[in-house]
Amino acid sequence: MSTEPHRLQSALSLALNQPTSRSNEIPLVAPAVRYPVPGAAYAAASNVGEQRPSAQSITSKQQDAHGFGGAARPLFAISAALGASAISIAFDAPAALLASVAGIAVVAAMPLFRRPAREPHPPFLADSQSTDVKMTADADASRAEHDHDRTWELGEFTSHLATMFDSLGDMIAACDLEGSIVFANETFRTTTGCENPVGLTLAQTGIRPVQADETGDRELILGEGAAKTVWTWREAIARDPASGKMFVHYVGRNVTSTREAEAELVEARERAEAASHAKTRFLATVSHEIRTPLNGILGMTHLLSQTETTPEQASYIRTARESGQSLLSLIEDLLDVTSIEAGRLNLRQEEGDLDELVHGVCELMASKAHEKNIEIAVHIAVDAPKRIASDIGRVRQVLFNLVGNAIKFTETGGVLVEVSLENAALVFSVTDTGPGLKESEKAKIFGEFERADNGPTRKHGGAGLGLSISARIVEALGGEIGVESTPGKGSKFHFTVPVADISSGDQTNPLRGPLSGRAVLVIAPRGPVSAAMLWSIRDFGGYAEAASDSESMIAALARLNRTGLILSDIVVDRRMAGQAESLLTAAPTALSDKIARTLVIAPEDSRDLEGHGDHGADAWLVRPVRRTSLINVLTRRDDRDDRNRLASKPRPPVLERTSDNPTLDILLAEDDPVNALMVRTMLARQGHRVTLVENGRALVEEAMNRPGGKMNYDLVITDLSMPELDGRSAIARIRSDEDVNQLDHLPIIVLSADGQAATRDDILAAGADGHAEKPVDPEWLLSLVTMTARKRADAAG
Repeated sequence: MSTEPHRLQSALSLALNQPTSRSNEIPLVAPAVRYPVPGAAYAAASNVGEQRPSAQSITSKQQDAHGFGGAARPLFAISAALGASAISIAFDAPAALLASVAGIAVVAAMPLFRRPAREPHPPFLADSQSTDVKMTADADASRAEHDHDRTWELGEFTSHLATMFDSLGDMIAACDLEGSIVFANETFRTTTGCENPVGLTLAQTGIRPVQADETGDRELILGEGAAKTVWTWREAIARDPASGKMFVHYVGRNVTSTREAEAELVEARERAEAASHAKTRFLATVSHEIRTPLNGILGMTHLLSQTETTPEQASYIRTARESGQSLLSLIEDLLDVTSIEAGRLNLRQEEGDLDELVHGVCELMASKAHEKNIEIAVHIAVDAPKRIASDIGRVRQVLFNLVGNAIKFTETGGVLVEVSLENAALVFSVTDTGPGLKESEKAKIFGEFERADNGPTRKHGGAGLGLSISARIVEALGGEIGVESTPGKGSKFHFTVPVADISSGDQTNPLRGPLSGRAVLVIAPRGPVSAAMLWSIRDFGGYAEAASDSESMIAALARLNRTGLILSDIVVDRRMAGQAESLLTAAPTALSDKIARTLVIAPEDSRDLEGHGDHGADAWLVRPVRRTSLINVLTRRDDRDDRNRLASKPRPPVLERTSDNPTLDILLAEDDPVNALMVRTMLARQGHRVTLVENGRALVEEAMNRPGGKMNYDLVITDLSMPELDGRSAIARIRSDEDVNQLDHLPIIVLSADGQAATRDDILAAGADGHAEKPVDPEWLLSLVTMTARKRADAAG
């Protein structure tokens, strides 16, 4: 029950007890102010237009009226306080506000109670006694009439107050302490259907409020079906100032529409959540069903690429693999969108090499760039850390999306990827020479399914998910992503990632100056490749100039001569190899034959390596050029790193196991015959012996067949989705039997086409030792097999 009426009750008591200002009059008891009987207020309201009683009709009651005039002010204060109490119950308003309302009502009504002040008795003579008596009688009659008018106006105020609550649609009722109703407003009678509820209890009128929740609030439910209404029900206790009796005041407010709206919102939220869960399950199922055959396609093309093939066949195989990888990328984007929407984007803290991260992405995308005859280059600032701690996989994904987009929309020029360190955060930027973006396009480019050319005549494909996913990932990593662009001049996408520098002491700041004293002339087309090489050479203490034609050649050599340095190296891009000799011949001074020469080639130019001596080069670099390779070639003429990068000749189908990796007995559980053939062939080429089972029950039986406690297999590889018994349940049974019988731990690797991080974590928590996602990367699977077998051997002793 609200405590508000208690404070108002104190105010009432204070008003009742205030002394009258008429000290020379005999104090009279004010007429009792009781709750009006039903209809009384309305009768008063209906009599507003009637003739008010005259003073002559109450002349015989002058003394009573005279006494009532002194009590009118506290009486009106009581009415105002009661009105404030009712408003407090209805609106749950604070006491200070309601006290102010009551005060304003009293002040506003004060003119009603003011009467002419008594004028002091004028001097009189003993013989004018009769005149004085007459004047006194006239004054008393005037005051009686005035007080009667005030009483009538006060009743009118009470009527107006009741009318106000009816207009609000609230039920108002009052009961004595025995529970009998002494007053009810029109809304109460209409809602309950009781024309005269006075004398009845609330229960008899159908009012049975119940507690709505643990807060103590009560609600009243009336009717059924479409006629059902819900009311909030509040009560407060107050004392009748005239009789001193306690009454319980009730206020009910109709909140049916509010409750219906709340129920609709809850229902809508539940429907949305159900739809979200259904979409997640649908995508997971579709992902599994697509990944399974895709695993066979990519796996078989991998195996085929390792056989003796003609150049034409190798081209077809490469195209098939690239198409499969594109389909896989789309599936992963859809799963990422689902995970992000559901708030299940899992981040992992891992260590990684920054150079490998950035160059790995750019080298994977280099073939696409070179097919379009555009450049791609990398520049990593010299103060960037060597090794970092972050979610390397997610950073790679964002960089891959940005570089892929830049290549897709660039037709001429090239793409430059830069990495720098600012305020303990890595800043990655991808600059292209594409068509650029308008302001309206920049504002929406990071939205889902948004593309700059989103019309029916767009030139480029794609689902429009890459940038949206990238923005969400960067936000989750604690960084920011943005774009700067000018139509017709290209775009620069950039994002920041807070990282931890975990480089060892000798790697934190790379050795500065390994190229100190060396002067290098780069002959290459203007673009990202030549710019990146110039920056890298200067970063490490060397002096570098670039030339792309005879005019720039003369200017570059002139600047070099002014430095006093002697040209030590000439780096020639293979695209300008035919012009290089003529440019060098046009030099203002003869160049020494002892100047080291290096040839820069594209990866697809590796077939021409045997003939690069025709250009006078004794070493070569591969685009995009790595800074470590650049230093090694310029300082030691050591180009073995780049040669190894291009050593990708087809390998014959022979045993690929190295001498330090022992052969293993492996139990393979796979129900799909294509995938089983692919995995079995991969393992057999490593010299492993493979036994195949086709369902989960057979897997458990074979794995637990351990005569004398000795295991028949070194390792288990199982698909997650298996008939009769799924992979997770099979793992749980194997681990349970091992614990009960105190058997050795059998390593288990799970192949899953689900693709969700939660699934991977659940598998590992169930007892798996490793996880590989379909389509299976052959090299990763073989490495995982080797690492898992080594862990078992180390644990055994």
